[in-house]
Amino acid sequence: MSSTHEPSPSSSKKPRRKRSSARAMIRMYNREDWGRIVRGFRTSLPGVVVSVGIHAILLLIMALIVYREALNKWGDIELGWSTVVEEEDSAPEEETESPIVLPKVSIGSQTTTTPPEPPKPATETADTSAAAPNPEVKLADVSRSLRFRKLNEDKRPQTGVLNDKESPSEAIAAALEWLARQQLSEGNWSLQGPYPDGGSIETLTGATSLALLAFLGDGHTHRSGEHQSVVNQGLQWLIKQQRPSGDLFDSDEQGREPHFYSHAQGTIVLCEALALTGDQKLLGPAQRAVQFLIDAQNPVLGGWKYRPLQPDGIGDLSVSGWVLMALHSARMADIPVPLETFLVAEKFLTAVEEESGNGALYKYRPDLPAEESQRHSMTAEGLLCRQWLGWPKHHPAMRRGMAFLVEEKNLPVWARGQRNLYAWYYTAQTLHNLDGPEWRDWYGRTSSLIVKEQLRGSWHPFRPQGAFMERSRDGGRLYLTVMCVLVLETPFRHAPIYLESSE
Repeated sequence: MSSTHEPSPSSSKKPRRKRSSARAMIRMYNREDWGRIVRGFRTSLPGVVVSVGIHAILLLIMALIVYREALNKWGDIELGWSTVVEEEDSAPEEETESPIVLPKVSIGSQTTTTPPEPPKPATETADTSAAAPNPEVKLADVSRSLRFRKLNEDKRPQTGVLNDKESPSEAIAAALEWLARQQLSEGNWSLQGPYPDGGSIETLTGATSLALLAFLGDGHTHRSGEHQSVVNQGLQWLIKQQRPSGDLFDSDEQGREPHFYSHAQGTIVLCEALALTGDQKLLGPAQRAVQFLIDAQNPVLGGWKYRPLQPDGIGDLSVSGWVLMALHSARMADIPVPLETFLVAEKFLTAVEEESGNGALYKYRPDLPAEESQRHSMTAEGLLCRQWLGWPKHHPAMRRGMAFLVEEKNLPVWARGQRNLYAWYYTAQTLHNLDGPEWRDWYGRTSSLIVKEQLRGSWHPFRPQGAFMERSRDGGRLYLTVMCVLVLETPFRHAPIYLESSE
C-alpha cells in the first residue's frame, strides 16, 4: 500500500528536470526572440496610438451630438438672482418680486447639417397679436397739447364756479412759492424735508421731478416765468443724475418701488421742458430717458413694473400709466416712439380690464383679482390711457367708465379714509378730455375742496389720513402738495384730447 501512494525517490526527480527544461527554453527564447519582439512592438506602436486616437475622437463626437440634442430639448441656460426689495407696510401692491433674468447663455455649438424647416404660416406661429395692427390704436394728436401753458392767465380756460377766496390760480401760486422755498442748495428736492411731515420713503429724483411738474404745469420753464431760476437749477440737477443707460433713478438697487415712478416723472419733465422751450440741450437727455422706458417694457405682455421686464414679467397699471404719459410727452417734444410700443401697451390695457371685453373698469395687475380699494384709481388711469391710445369720445366702454367715476360714492370728499388725490389726479384728466357737464361739476367741487384745505401754501398729508391708495403717508407733504397742484392745473396743463381732434 505504501509503495502505491508514496513516490519513490526515482520518480521525484522527473519534475525537477521538466522545470529546468522550461527555464532553459524561456532563457533561450528570450535570448533569441526578445529583441525581435521589442523591435516589432516599436514598429507597430504608432499605428496603435493612431487607432486609439481615432476611436477617442469618434467617442467625443458622439458625446457632443448627444449633448447638443440635450440642449435642444432643454433650451438655453438662464442665470439669475433675486433682488431684495424694501417692503412698504402700506403698499397696495405687495407682491413677491420675480428674479432678474439675465440674457440667455448658450453653451457649445448647436450647428447641424439638418436643413432648416421652412417658416410656418402666421396662423400657426406663436401669438403675434402684439405686432398686428389694432384699429383702436390711433394715437391722440399731441401737436398742440401744451398750448394753454404759454397763454396769459386771463386767456386760459376757466372751469368751475368759485369765489375769490377759492381761486385755483391763487392756490397754485401759493403752492409754487412753498415748493420754491423747499428747494435744496444743489437744486433738488426731498420727500422727507426740510419741511415737517415728510414721507416714509425717499427718492431725490422722484421729489425733484414732482416739484418740476408743478412748475412746468403752470407754464414756468428754465427760460421764462417767475420761477425761472428755480426750474433751471432743478433741471440741471436732474440731468446730472442720469446714467449712461438713460435711467434717472437715484438708487443702484433694482426693483425698488419708486424706481419707474421717479424715472417716468423725470422723463415727463425733460420732454415738457424741451417741448415748451425748444432748448436742444435737453434733447439728448430726454431721448435717452425715453429709450430707457421703451427698452424696459415687457415686449410680449406690454406693461411696465419696478424694473425692466423680460417676456415673462408682469407689469402693473399704476406704473404703466405714468410711463405711457411720459411716452406721449415725448411725442409732444417730437421724440419718436415706435408704434409697436403702443400696440403692445394696448394689449396690456386689455389684460387689466376687470371683465374681459368690457373695458369700462380696470384693475391693478392682469394676474390678480380686482379689488374694491383700487377700482376707482385704476379705472381712471386705465381710461386715460385708452384716450391717449385712440379710443373715441363716445366709445361705449368709455361712457360707462365715466359714469362710474362720477357716481356719488366716488365723488371727492376731504375726509379720513376718503380723500384720494391719486385717483383724483387721473379722474381730472379723463373727465377733462371728455368735457361736458360731468367734468365741470366735478372740477368745481374738487377744486373748491382742495383750495379750502390749503394752509400756508401746502397740504397736510395725514390730517386727515387719506385713502389707502392715495399713498400720502409714503410720499408725505411734498407729494400731496404736488398732486393737489396738478389737479388744480388740469384745465390748462393739457388741451383736451377730443377738442384737438374736433378743431
